[in-house]
Amino acid sequence: MIKKMIKLVLVGVLALGITATVNISAEAATHKVMWGKTELKAGQIGKVTILADTDLVKIGSNGSLSKVRTLKKGDEYRVYTYKGSNGGLYGLGASSFVQKSTKLKYETPSKSKLALLNKEVHGGITPKAGMKLTYSPSFTEPTKREFITKVENEFGANRTLLTIPGQEIGGYVYNEFTSDEGDSTITFGVNYTDWGLFNVQYPLIEGKQTKEIDYDGNDRIIYNINVISTTSTVTVKAGTFQNVVIFKTNAGYTYYLAPGVGIIKMIGSDGILDAELISFK
Repeated sequence: MIKKMIKLVLVGVLALGITATVNISAEAATHKVMWGKTELKAGQIGKVTILADTDLVKIGSNGSLSKVRTLKKGDEYRVYTYKGSNGGLYGLGASSFVQKSTKLKYETPSKSKLALLNKEVHGGITPKAGMKLTYSPSFTEPTKREFITKVENEFGANRTLLTIPGQEIGGYVYNEFTSDEGDSTITFGVNYTDWGLFNVQYPLIEGKQTKEIDYDGNDRIIYNINVISTTSTVTVKAGTFQNVVIFKTNAGYTYYLAPGVGIIKMIGSDGILDAELISFK
């Protein structure tokens, strides 16, 4: 666990001459919470994925079902209600239903997805285990660097290591833990050192402030920082990511973190692109 956090000096990035081209305010204007192919909305209880062509139906005055149209394989639809009649009917809105059957899969939203409806993030923005992440530039270097992720649990903290293939030391580490004061925190820094890029508290709520913790020697310093977005759709060289968390630290660095992937982009206080995810698998 990182015991103290100091500002990380990014060496050589200025010489790279790469400037950020993304308009943060434009990204933050995207407030959709995507769940697969559909947007999760208030009042929604689940969704159905059509596994084979099936009928969309309406209920007649005598309780009989009449076909409206055919729902195609691969499509997804929001579910707002459920009726136990006719073997089970999922309500898709506008008084239309689809019958429960093996031709479709019904799912309910996760707690993290529901929290996003309130634009809150309580976790889930670190990489999953066994991923290969390639960055260029790569935080402290203006060059391409590949990392392999490894997840550990140590003293109640979830540690996600970004290891460098063929090297026993080096790389970076995310820590998610609950402090003695009961605060839930996420940190990111250089592994095997006390250099930290950020140390911020959950929950991250769009348009509100959260606490960033820093240290000057043994003195603990707390800053209030802005959470720009928790629901943005952001495109980098590695692809397009939904529900991206964007926050700006007291030192002026802006971080973009995607669920299950972690940092996809980092912009310095001078507008220079300090890190970008260019591929992942």
